[in-house]
Amino acid sequence: MAHIVEIRGGVVVDNDDADDGYLPTGTHIARPDGHYVSFGMDVEGPYTRDAAAQRLDALKRATEEELNQDDGHKHTEE
Repeated sequence: MAHIVEIRGGVVVDNDDADDGYLPTGTHIARPDGHYVSFGMDVEGPYTRDAAAQRLDALKRATEEELNQDDGHKHTEE
């Protein structure tokens, strides 16, 4: 699932998913400083922390709506 990572000085300094095997804290990545929405090895941003959280929420809502349309059942993340 997508989550937020923070990059400073070309290094992941914070990752909301402590078990992320793709971009754990300390990983070097050539991106400007900021917060990013992470999908595996891909990152989208940079954003402020608040903007990244809003983008992540929008992606989760869109995914839930798509799942609901595909099978007619309500899906929620637990």
